[in-house]
Amino acid sequence: MKRLETTCGYCGCGCGIYVNVADDGTLLGITPSYNHVVSQGKLCSKGWHGFGFVRDSRRLNNPLIRMADGSFREVSWEEAYDKVVEGFKAAMTGGDNTETIGMLSSARCTNEENFLMAKFARAALKTSSIDHCARL
Repeated sequence: MKRLETTCGYCGCGCGIYVNVADDGTLLGITPSYNHVVSQGKLCSKGWHGFGFVRDSRRLNNPLIRMADGSFREVSWEEAYDKVVEGFKAAMTGGDNTETIGMLSSARCTNEENFLMAKFARAALKTSSIDHCARL
């Protein structure tokens, strides 16, 4: 078994964790870092047990585009990015896009990532419709 030291991704606190991985690459569990300056060996329930999504059979591995009939088609990352750009261009009105574009960030992002998302929304997309899902 390998123990990989990293930072918990469930909120912006940045708790120190070890990801315990079997020799075949299977995620076995999470252990807190007892010497970490933020968490000091403590974790919330999400930090301890919130890794089930890694092996979930419903997890998407490739981008999908919704077809006109409502079905989904697997596409390349390049085609998916092109579709996103096309959608943003169609929504951008040329001035203030607050009524046409909104951004939703995540409590699982760091404070710096959330700052960058807000800056991107305001500067590049010209929208002040920004929210997040902080439900800790």
